[in-house]
Amino acid sequence: MSLHTPIYNLDQFPDVYIPSEDTFLFLDAIESDYLYLKNLQPSIAVEIGSGSGVIISALHQLFQKSCSYFATDINKQCCLASKLTSTLNNTHVECITMNLLHNFRKNMFDVILFNPPYVVTEPCELSGKGLNRSWAGGYNGTEITNELLQALPDLLSEKGACYIVLLKENKPLEIVKYMDVLGFKSQMVMQRKIPGEHLFVYKFCRIDF
Repeated sequence: MSLHTPIYNLDQFPDVYIPSEDTFLFLDAIESDYLYLKNLQPSIAVEIGSGSGVIISALHQLFQKSCSYFATDINKQCCLASKLTSTLNNTHVECITMNLLHNFRKNMFDVILFNPPYVVTEPCELSGKGLNRSWAGGYNGTEITNELLQALPDLLSEKGACYIVLLKENKPLEIVKYMDVLGFKSQMVMQRKIPGEHLFVYKFCRIDF
């Protein structure tokens, strides 16, 4: 199935990350894994750190009204931008201002999408709720990613899958080993080299692929 980039308009939202190469890699990865997702038959999906909202609105193209869609972001402007993107594309996404998925019930999500702040930075750059939170990842660029992965056993349904964008500097193979300890299978769905970055999209789930 061909996945089209949703319409978006960030003119009112200067503190929202503009869709870039990592965004388009994520879209391509979801499209390439469509058959897996179709067989999964998700009923609840969420994008963490939704930014512009194009990823979760794109997922809506695949499952339409057979699935409920949520988007969260620590930046309120991102939630407003995600809601606008949802409206522009005639999708229904519930957008909530929060950190990660701290306020949801246990093991409710069949699909979790996360393009985290993955750039290696000083930990002090993880402060505030502005545009820096879309890219500043702290030590190894994985401080926010690790927080999500540690909580994944309590967030993902038994059949669910979590898709995450990683940078080479994030040491993906070490993350794979850590997820194995937590009882998750790992699969690299797609990778792409762009000027200055080598990006990956990994999938984590409890059951075999």
